[in-house]
Amino acid sequence: MIEKLDGFAGRCERLAVGALILLLILTILFGTGLVAWSLFDDLMHVELLAAEPKVLFDTFGLFVAVLVGIELLRILRHLMQAHEINTTLVVQTALIALCNKVITLNLSDAKWTTIIAVAGLILSLTMATHVLQKERSNGAAPPAAQ
Repeated sequence: MIEKLDGFAGRCERLAVGALILLLILTILFGTGLVAWSLFDDLMHVELLAAEPKVLFDTFGLFVAVLVGIELLRILRHLMQAHEINTTLVVQTALIALCNKVITLNLSDAKWTTIIAVAGLILSLTMATHVLQKERSNGAAPPAAQ
């Protein structure tokens, strides 16, 4: 009975992850088109771009958001192939997403506690990446969440 439930759960997991991969691919393609359109529109209004750095930062924010989507796709592909979540990929994706926050953060409106919190998160994720890479280089398999 347990084997049947385990097999059913595995099929459900593959179906759900497959659906998420398909939706994420569509989102990445849409996001890439949005970045291209935004860049094209910005180049058509160069006088606005030269006068307003926020326009450039908005484009960078869109660009990094698409990169986060690509990293999430890598995580899902790894999950589909290895049936486990690669912790290193998750930490690196979180670091990229946090960098997106840094790029789009308006420092004039941000509280000092927010800046300290973001800095602490960046430091923590960087240390986690270092530890995971050191474990991998020493031959130890990085921990995987199942």
